[in-house]
Amino acid sequence: MPLWGVLLVALAAAAIVLMVLGQRLRTRNHALAQLQRAHNALAAERDQLRHTTERQGQLEQQLLQAKQAAEAAVLAKGEFLATMSHEIRTPLNGILPMLELIARGPLGEDQRQMLATASASSQQLLRIVDDILDYSRLEAQALELEITSFNLRDLLDGVVQLMQRAADSKGLALGLQLDPSVRLPVRGDPVRLRQVLSNLLANAIKFTARGQVQLRVLRLGEGAAQHQLRFEIIDTGIGIDDTLQARLFQSFSQADASTTRLYGGTGLGLAICKRIIDLMHGHIGVQSTPGQGATFWFEIPLLKVPGDLPAMARAPAPLLLFSADATLQARIERIAAHHGLPVQVLAQLDSVVERLRAPARPGQPAPAWLLVDARARRNGEASLQLALGERGDDDALQVLWLQDDALAQRPRQRQLPSHFDDAALHALLAVPVARARPAALLASAENEQPAATLPPLHLRVLLVEDNTVNRMVAEQLLRGFQCEVRNAADGEQALAALREGNVDIVLMDCQMPVLDGYAATRHWRAEEAETGRARLPIIAMTANAMAGDRERCLQTGMDDYLSKPIARTALHALLQRWGGDVAASAAQPSMEPKAAAGAAGNLACDSAEDGGQDDRHRHARQASHCSGAPAAGQGSAPQGDDSRVGSAPKPVLDRDVLDELHAVIGDAATQIVTVFLEDAPVMVQQLQLAAQNADEPRMQAVAHSLKSSSANVGALSLSAIAQRIEHEARSGSLQRPAVAVALLVAEFARARVALAGYLAQHRAGQGG
Repeated sequence: MPLWGVLLVALAAAAIVLMVLGQRLRTRNHALAQLQRAHNALAAERDQLRHTTERQGQLEQQLLQAKQAAEAAVLAKGEFLATMSHEIRTPLNGILPMLELIARGPLGEDQRQMLATASASSQQLLRIVDDILDYSRLEAQALELEITSFNLRDLLDGVVQLMQRAADSKGLALGLQLDPSVRLPVRGDPVRLRQVLSNLLANAIKFTARGQVQLRVLRLGEGAAQHQLRFEIIDTGIGIDDTLQARLFQSFSQADASTTRLYGGTGLGLAICKRIIDLMHGHIGVQSTPGQGATFWFEIPLLKVPGDLPAMARAPAPLLLFSADATLQARIERIAAHHGLPVQVLAQLDSVVERLRAPARPGQPAPAWLLVDARARRNGEASLQLALGERGDDDALQVLWLQDDALAQRPRQRQLPSHFDDAALHALLAVPVARARPAALLASAENEQPAATLPPLHLRVLLVEDNTVNRMVAEQLLRGFQCEVRNAADGEQALAALREGNVDIVLMDCQMPVLDGYAATRHWRAEEAETGRARLPIIAMTANAMAGDRERCLQTGMDDYLSKPIARTALHALLQRWGGDVAASAAQPSMEPKAAAGAAGNLACDSAEDGGQDDRHRHARQASHCSGAPAAGQGSAPQGDDSRVGSAPKPVLDRDVLDELHAVIGDAATQIVTVFLEDAPVMVQQLQLAAQNADEPRMQAVAHSLKSSSANVGALSLSAIAQRIEHEARSGSLQRPAVAVALLVAEFARARVALAGYLAQHRAGQGG
């Protein structure tokens, strides 16, 4: 091939190569351009994501700040409401007792009317303050339910009786209808259930000008462990428009502004009811037509009582029917069943007289009604009246004569026409009848004997107690046992006294300043081991009745354990057991510790974790103490921790505690009250300061001391609140210290007024 041919082929090949390279270069550049565009898009999305993330973080921070601000506002509102309630309640607690004292004096009719107006206005203001206080507790989630066994019929009768005067003043018929299938023994919170019912009934009476108000209880069903009940409060009042019903259960709401102006109120009552029903896992609502009345209802579960405890499941008071008419019998049984009343039919006059004269038996309720058919009595009215007169003035039996002739006026005796309407008898039976005292209580009251004198002990007792009131009470009890008492206010003073000798037994409080009872006991047991001294009995006295407290006392070297409040006879029996030969030589040979424990009444010497229960619980607890002191290593079993103190109602002042204290130690009881009124304000101020500083250990210590000393003087409601503060401070669950202490301050103001009144009355009695 010629040279030019070769060059031509080479040039063609080079051109092809260049074309291929150019094409590849263009493809690469295009790919790079696409990659750059994708990179730019990714960078833009990344920037957008970063911006979104930053914005989300800002929003989260704002939400957190808003949440904290809302919580702070709720806390501030709760503290403000509690403080203002206290500030208003304090002067009211001075006004109301003074008005009551003035009312007892000689007054003219005009003065009595003015005094009644002032008293009613003060009571109304106090109810408003209580509503605000209850609502603040509910908002702060500081209200807890107290689950206990109770008789539903007793509760319903009590509520209706409480509202009867208000209904009578407006000429309203107030009735109760109880589904016969409703089980009466139940478990729940009777205090809060009574509060809801009272509130709804009071509203119904307030908004009803004429007609009637009725409380109806229906059984909806039951499960394995609970009953489902429906409560209805039916009135013939002004009614409520459909558009306004949804607002009723909101805070500070009423149907409209004119309602507040016309009827008064804060608009908190229904909101409180709803919160309480919510706590009970129930539902509440209203059905109403304007001008035709309203039906407020709520449905709640109430727990079953295991085995229907006999005390709770007692039969309702029966209705006695004196009639031989089978048709009338069936009619009366049908009507009475509607009210939960069993019917006992007596066809013969002799049977009626025998039943009326029969003595009451334990567990058998006295009859509530006697219905006498005019045709059945014939000439037996004189015998009936004689038998009725023998029952005494305090008898609660209501007699209903079914006759057309005029009836002579007699107490607790009424008349219905022989052809009466069912509605008339329903109206009579719907009104609860005051129950006569149970036979068991009558028997016990008749058989009560003065407290037996316990044998002297002549022991040398070292009393280690830092609380002044507790120390005074215990010292008076010990001196009543003819014991020589030495006092120590803390563990260090106790050790110094023990080193001096001349001590037979030690009563050691566990929580004290400087050196507590546990540490002091360990120190002394170590010294006994080093010096070879005989073991000295050390008995723990503490209000900490939680699980594990007994074991802790025994592990530190104490010999026995008494949870407070201490029964007087149990204290005597324990001292007698551990006092050794000294007590044995002084005691009567036949008086064993167990017999001594049962020979006399009990006296609460300090507060327990239950902060003062009702009489039945207190008597049961003290009876357990008085069964004999435990042997060594088998100290009194501590009570279970009751962390919900304050949900059960405690009296501001239980005068039985003071009366019993006065019966045992005489006029020294008033000195103890005086010392309490001097010391308690200091403890209250210490609690306020500790709450401001969020010092929970200090709050626990001060509340512990205030709890026991207030129970000693009968201020049980104050003791219960102090106990709750102590428990929550100990467990770390005290979320709003300022609110808790504000509630305690308000309760202390009430207790102080009541105790001051007690002292004034006692001094006046001495002067007379």
